[in-house]
Amino acid sequence: MFGSVETLLGESQKKAYLESRERWFYELVFKRIDEKAFAPLYAEGKSRPNAPVNCMVAALILQGYNRWSYEFLMRQVRFDLLTRSALGLASLDEVQFCEATLFNSQQKLLAYELATGIHLVEQVFDGLTAEQLATLKVKADIQRCDSL
Repeated sequence: MFGSVETLLGESQKKAYLESRERWFYELVFKRIDEKAFAPLYAEGKSRPNAPVNCMVAALILQGYNRWSYEFLMRQVRFDLLTRSALGLASLDEVQFCEATLFNSQQKLLAYELATGIHLVEQVFDGLTAEQLATLKVKADIQRCDSL
């Protein structure tokens, strides 16, 4: 998967890449987004997403986390190697979605939430968080007194 990105890097860059938060994002978030959770947004046999849902959801998570504008997000998706690797985009000529596709998907998410009260991205995020807390054996119900 990452062979094409790694072949562009020297040894010190490759080490930094393998330790980057974007690489960890790919492993801990992107690869674990279950696209089946978004099936209610598309009529069976009649419609399907124009781009991989996991790529768009992961991009929206990165956008929110980094407080990026849509314009900056799309710039990162097109040109930034670390962002591209976080979204599973291995080759430089691979573009999974355009801005209009992302907006249309967000409209479907919003319409679904308004109709059902279910926020699908939040459910995915909560599921990923619970999985990581369990894997890392983190007790989230205990806060240290010296923590702010």
